[in-house]
Amino acid sequence: PALPGRLGAVPYRVASVMASLVPAAGRGRGRGRGKREREDEESDGRARFYRDDHGDLQVLKPGETHPDEIEDENKTEEDLQYEAYLAGKNRGAISKIGGYSDGIDRAAVADSASARDAEAQSGERGKYAPARAYNRSAKFKQSKGSSSAEDSGAVGAMKMELAMRRARECSDDEDEDEDALSLNALQLANRAMETYNAPISNMQQLDVHGNDLRLPQLERKLRKFLDCFAEDIAVKTVEGQPVLRDLEQFRKRYATVFRESGVQLRGEVRKRFYMEVEGSEGSSSKSWTLDFEKHTHLVTPRPGLALDGSMGVLPPRDQELVVLYEAVGGEISGMWISRDAEGLGGAGADRRRVEESDVFQAFRERLKALSNDAPLQIHFNDYLAEQ
Repeated sequence: PALPGRLGAVPYRVASVMASLVPAAGRGRGRGRGKREREDEESDGRARFYRDDHGDLQVLKPGETHPDEIEDENKTEEDLQYEAYLAGKNRGAISKIGGYSDGIDRAAVADSASARDAEAQSGERGKYAPARAYNRSAKFKQSKGSSSAEDSGAVGAMKMELAMRRARECSDDEDEDEDALSLNALQLANRAMETYNAPISNMQQLDVHGNDLRLPQLERKLRKFLDCFAEDIAVKTVEGQPVLRDLEQFRKRYATVFRESGVQLRGEVRKRFYMEVEGSEGSSSKSWTLDFEKHTHLVTPRPGLALDGSMGVLPPRDQELVVLYEAVGGEISGMWISRDAEGLGGAGADRRRVEESDVFQAFRERLKALSNDAPLQIHFNDYLAEQ
């Protein structure tokens, strides 16, 4: 049978031990301060001293009742048995509770920091297995010395690293051409624009480990795009003012564009002048292409602030640009840009109007400097008229 009330779940053999520990009435009940018999106090006729719960010395005058006796008078039999049970357990007097006589939780001790340190130093597995919660979501118990959050983070980091490695390998090996050194400005500009238009969402796509699933795609797109440009690439205005001074600034700026613009980002070449020096051949010869481009849903860093977009980006916008690409040795070695304020890339401007414009004359002067005023073969394409 089980005892009623607070001891209802205690087995009978344990309850019998507890009952044997209940002291007789009027005697100490495990508080560490014994009580005298009432008869002794009345017959003695002298004041007594005792210490209260705070350890302060108090005087018990003849005829006064000890505070413990006043508390005991208000306690039920169940309260007295429970106090005796706690007192006996603290002293280690209750045996066969959890299989040990001293009442120590072996699982809690085995899971303590000191026990883990000692086990790590000795190299031996502990005798008592620590109490570990079962991780239902992961379907496995936590490993010793680690939490499910740490395990999940490690697995997530490993998966992301593998995905990034595959993205790098694909971007390095997929488009390796034997005649890459012979690519001219037109071919390189087309390849860069094709990569530029590869759709990637601007919304984070997190897996269960908190990794952004877009990162391998962004890594691959950026690497394929940068493969079209030389290590000393610089972007300047047609007047020669620096816009992006080196490859690092170039990489940060376009990483932000690809990450923030979303799937609606698109670049379109509407008119093109392709130029090369007459009679030039070989990979060391230079070539140029002057493109009239339109960019849709373009998101860029705020002017004058961090190029990685950490200090803010501009809202999506459409922008028309005139870009001059110079290529040598199978790489785009330089870019010069200007706004297409007159809308020369649109359908309403023919070749004659374009060549008479101020912006075209500025780029023609730039070309003379780049080609050392050598005679150029010029090929013109109006892609809007061909549609």
